[in-house]
Amino acid sequence: HGIWDYDLPAAPNLVDIVVDGKPIKAVAQVTKQGHCFVFDRVTGEPVWPIEERPVPVSTVPGEWTSPTQPHPTKPPAFERQGVTEDDLIDFTPELREEAKQILAKYTTGPLYTPPTVVTADNMGTATLPSPSGGANWSGAMVDPETGILYVNSMTLMVSLGLQEVATGRSEFEYTISPNVFFIPGPQGLPIVKPPYGRITAIDLNKGEHVWQVAHGDGPRDHPAIKHLDLPKLGWNTNGALSNGGGVLTKTLLFMIQP
Repeated sequence: HGIWDYDLPAAPNLVDIVVDGKPIKAVAQVTKQGHCFVFDRVTGEPVWPIEERPVPVSTVPGEWTSPTQPHPTKPPAFERQGVTEDDLIDFTPELREEAKQILAKYTTGPLYTPPTVVTADNMGTATLPSPSGGANWSGAMVDPETGILYVNSMTLMVSLGLQEVATGRSEFEYTISPNVFFIPGPQGLPIVKPPYGRITAIDLNKGEHVWQVAHGDGPRDHPAIKHLDLPKLGWNTNGALSNGGGVLTKTLLFMIQP
């Protein structure tokens, strides 16, 4: 069942690449998790190894989750994955402290930490990327001549929590809690560090990032941080459900700001 709603959000990209001198007719799939899986579209074999890595398992009574999840060894993730205190906003000590107090109400952990039952002391699992991505419906663009893939993504921390179902209302013992989803940050700012939206260029011939830039101004004019004269932060994704799309030409990359 879809624990994190991490279904594949977009169509894959078909591109011919050359890896270690070998021509490959490839297919690249970007994900909400911030991965880019690359396969030989003729044989179905991964271009670079995919590892099944241990992940946290569910603590919800009666629920079984896989003890491992697939992680591509190349390219690197194009989005932040999992939640720790290091991810929290730190423009000022005051904002940082308030963010720490907010996060203390949630379960945290690496990518694929399962939802927890909401209680008076726990508001669910802080999840990054969110079910909206990472990458989303807009997918990725690829240059057929260079083999470089361009993907826009967002960094939006949400909470995924479960609640017990009243007897007789469902065949399930737990359902998603309607009271928790987007995690509000200090003074209305995002709870995590920027960038909040980004564009990543990935060389599919090498399985490496070429560059990554913030996408959009973001909340840099917010009264709590305006005096810091910050660079572009990536657009403020609080409450957003998807990324804008993009168009790639031979010489220009156009990105739509949602």
